[in-house]
Amino acid sequence: MTKARREGSNLWYQLKGKGDHVITLIGGFALVDKQFEFCDQYLEPHHKLLHWHYRGVGKSDWSMTEPYSVEGWVDDLAAILDHAGIEKTSIWCTSTGTSIGVRFASKYPERMNALVAYPWIRSDQTWKDIFRASYEVASVFGVEQMSRMYAGVVLPPRLLYSANGIEYERWAKKRYVENVNMTTLKSVLDAYSNLDLTSDIKNIKCPTMLLMGNDSALNKDDNLESASYDGLLRDFLELKQDVDIKTIKGAGSTYCMITKPKACSLAVVDYLRKFDNKSQNRSK
Repeated sequence: MTKARREGSNLWYQLKGKGDHVITLIGGFALVDKQFEFCDQYLEPHHKLLHWHYRGVGKSDWSMTEPYSVEGWVDDLAAILDHAGIEKTSIWCTSTGTSIGVRFASKYPERMNALVAYPWIRSDQTWKDIFRASYEVASVFGVEQMSRMYAGVVLPPRLLYSANGIEYERWAKKRYVENVNMTTLKSVLDAYSNLDLTSDIKNIKCPTMLLMGNDSALNKDDNLESASYDGLLRDFLELKQDVDIKTIKGAGSTYCMITKPKACSLAVVDYLRKFDNKSQNRSK
């Protein structure tokens, strides 16, 4: 098990795959690296993959040597890249992990090759309510039920109660239990609740592709407009128009790489192939 260290905390990471082009994968707070578990087999033949856990979740330290914040997680990633000897990377980020990828691309443009992201840019009242509800569900009913809540809104409705949907939800439940600590959960979610990446979006200089599924229960409720497919794209494109957009049709929101891993992975591989000749992310 490889760990870097920053500000008194040990930070878990893993390098796998082959090639000079490194992709750093950043999943949401409860799935982290496992959000890409089904994608690895399609990515590894083409790229070296960096999986990691930010402090407060998973295999990285849960001790709070500093308040949890997106800024701190970004610097955690920089410390891991330094420890692994990686000068430049592409980033594929999704769900709440998007905030780390976007902020990193803005803060450390010299370390970026390309960015693939879920188009989430700020926590409005809808998102604050989602994070508050997440903590309350986990606190009262347990982390397993928080997993079920998220499956209910990010899986395609037609899949939700099918045999595959039940299998996905059971898989996610185990990953949530592995990665979520109730002692740190509120602090982690509070960090996301105070998020506004408006200025960062405008400052991203590297090639960028937005990737997400277009089919989930979030698209059916006007009260969640800012978390819907159309709302997320609209808000991002108002700030940055020079992006590519890849929609994984029939896949669910941030679970697109779980429900349709091959389609998602090949979309990323095809996109990054454009920049392979310019890649400068070889190990020191």
